[in-house]
Amino acid sequence: MWKYIIIGSVTLFLGATYLFTKNHGAMTSSGGEIAAIQSQFDSAVNKNKNIALDKTIKAYAEYRAELMKEEQARNEAKKAETESKTETVRGELAEATSEFESLTGSLEAIKDEKSNAFAKVAPIVELDADSATEDEIADAVRELMELTAKLERENAEADARIAALGAESERLVALIAAAKKLAQDRQARLSPPELKCAVISADRQWDYVILDAGIDKGIVIGSRLAVMRGDKKICELNVTLVESSRASCDVVYSTMLTGERVEVGDTVVSVRSK
Repeated sequence: MWKYIIIGSVTLFLGATYLFTKNHGAMTSSGGEIAAIQSQFDSAVNKNKNIALDKTIKAYAEYRAELMKEEQARNEAKKAETESKTETVRGELAEATSEFESLTGSLEAIKDEKSNAFAKVAPIVELDADSATEDEIADAVRELMELTAKLERENAEADARIAALGAESERLVALIAAAKKLAQDRQARLSPPELKCAVISADRQWDYVILDAGIDKGIVIGSRLAVMRGDKKICELNVTLVESSRASCDVVYSTMLTGERVEVGDTVVSVRSK
């Protein structure tokens, strides 16, 4: 039994080996199924590679065309800008040329005016317009202007001296008038009308008063003064002695206000009734 089983098993194994070998040969031979599949695979790979390459070439061509288009647009814009700047420069150049020609004409006119002016000025500075040069005429004019300026300064100084002498004369006239008026007041025994001073001492027993003003305020011996307290006149004084800044006075009894006395601090003014 086992013998038949072993023989059958060997037979099956050998048959299977034969079939495997035959099928493997059919598949791995140059014209076999594996070769066909490999060929189809290689063909598909090559086809995909070609498709990808075509897409890449097409995309590159489109990208390059876009770049060329942008470059052309930039070149056209730059060209337009250059042409615009060129036109602007041409316009500015034309304007500058016109201005230059205008200035040249003005310069020529100024030169003509200058020549005419020198021709007119030459006789004034005692030069011959035909023989004297412009520098000689200009120097002569400069000297004349300097002389004129000097004379004007001297005239201004003379006017200032005259004005000063006039002011001094007026001051002297005023002093003389004041001196005459003072002499007249002294002769009439009158103190200045603007006098205003104060009592610094009052002797009640002798009715003797001392003032804080004297010659410095123009008080005159023998003049009459009034003692004031506010708006009220207390009495009159008779000046008996005058010093540089003090004056002594006697109270005139007949003018004393009833019930009043001269007090220190009372105001004293001039009496101009004489």
